[in-house]
Amino acid sequence: GCFWCAEQAYEQYAPGVIEVVSGYAGSDGIESPTYRNHPGHYEVILIEYDPNSTSYELLLQYAWRNLDPFDKYGQFCDRGFSYQSALFYANEEEKLIAEQVRSKVLDLHPDWDNESVVVPLLERPFFWRAEGYHQDYYIKNPWNYEYYKERCGRTKRLKEVWGEEQYNCYHDLDLSCFNKTAVNEDGVSIEAVVNVKNAPEESGKVRGAPVWGIIVAVVFAVGVLCLLVVGFMTPSCKKKSSIEEGKDESVVEKEAADLP
Repeated sequence: GCFWCAEQAYEQYAPGVIEVVSGYAGSDGIESPTYRNHPGHYEVILIEYDPNSTSYELLLQYAWRNLDPFDKYGQFCDRGFSYQSALFYANEEEKLIAEQVRSKVLDLHPDWDNESVVVPLLERPFFWRAEGYHQDYYIKNPWNYEYYKERCGRTKRLKEVWGEEQYNCYHDLDLSCFNKTAVNEDGVSIEAVVNVKNAPEESGKVRGAPVWGIIVAVVFAVGVLCLLVVGFMTPSCKKKSSIEEGKDESVVEKEAADLP
């Protein structure tokens, strides 16, 4: 799905995450992809994490709770190949873990049809870093980000798929569902650390328009106001000119009458 939202989900809520980078990856993708031109690539995130504070398995559990596993055409409002969901592994050990986590997810939801869960597990291809303006977008442009996320229906759909309780558990800075603990790569339960960037929480407000939309609306309103003001002043100016011309003619006539 959209890497903006995936970046926020991991940096704010997943234990042990140090840094998340937005980018592009695809085994059949072109060289040097860009946002405007990345055929064959998924929009992905690269996660830097501390194995002493979390684990690949735990991060996969967070990945599942942040996607719609039934949508094979994209994610939420975003359509197309680059927005389809996929989970990547770096080696056979990670592949086995990824398969086990998938099985556990299906075990927790016996009503889900295995064939309808369309999230592929893929060998990790080369990662291409996305443009700078995409990095930390949720921090640098909170208003636009919240508008996009709300309008895209991401939170609403995740709650429909996973349930309100599960969604809240995996989007909780206090990790109250997990007793504020996390299991690391050694299988040791430790005190969880999240949101190392100390990014502010979302406001929760419904944004009526993105910032650029508000600017356009204000400029348009000012333009209309200027036109109205000019339209109001033009007749007044013409009227004033007519009066002054009348005065000038009267003066000329009076001067002519005073001539001997």
